[in-house]
Amino acid sequence: MNVNSANSMQGMINQMRIMASQSQTQAPGLNGVNQTEGASSFGEALSSSLKSVNETQMTAKNMAEAYDRGADIPLSDVMLSMQKSSMAYQATLQVRNKVLSAYQDIMKMPV
Repeated sequence: MNVNSANSMQGMINQMRIMASQSQTQAPGLNGVNQTEGASSFGEALSSSLKSVNETQMTAKNMAEAYDRGADIPLSDVMLSMQKSSMAYQATLQVRNKVLSAYQDIMKMPV
């Protein structure tokens, strides 16, 4: 083994140690996750995503109504907003279906 490869290996090891310490400082509670914190985080994530989908739908509705009233909004912007709203709703529906399917699978498991 020559000196250059030993130096590069040592450099990589040092870099890995730095990255490991950074990951612990950026996400300090991952090794000992409290179940109540996890439950509230999931609930908060679900709530915020549903609020985001609702805001997207309201924006699309408002843009369509404004276009109907004759506001200076390009039709392409209205259609794009409506498609974003539709995609967000469909994604939410698919997540709900997956969660429901997982729940049903768990309930069918023998105890």
